[in-house]
Amino acid sequence: MAAKKVAVVADPYTVYALRLLGVVGLPASDPREAAQRLRDVAVREDIGLVLLSSEYYDDVEEEVRRVTQERPDLIVARLPTVREPGQPMNVQKELLKALGMG
Repeated sequence: MAAKKVAVVADPYTVYALRLLGVVGLPASDPREAAQRLRDVAVREDIGLVLLSSEYYDDVEEEVRRVTQERPDLIVARLPTVREPGQPMNVQKELLKALGMG
């Protein structure tokens, strides 16, 4: 079996940055365009993983389900971006866990 490629569907800046790593980049400026890019990449047999920007993921979740049902070998994962609000981290809890005490 041939190696599969990784594709990213995100804003143009994220796409261009990840293209430097050899990722197939498909820029999208809104959820509608992201859904279309996802459909475009789903027909490519050389793609095995699609990283979909978290900005668009919730809006195109139905399309993600449809695509992954049609292509069970294709993984579509949420790609966190700088525009996504982060969750605060409990540093003390993480430190205790790392030390085996939490």
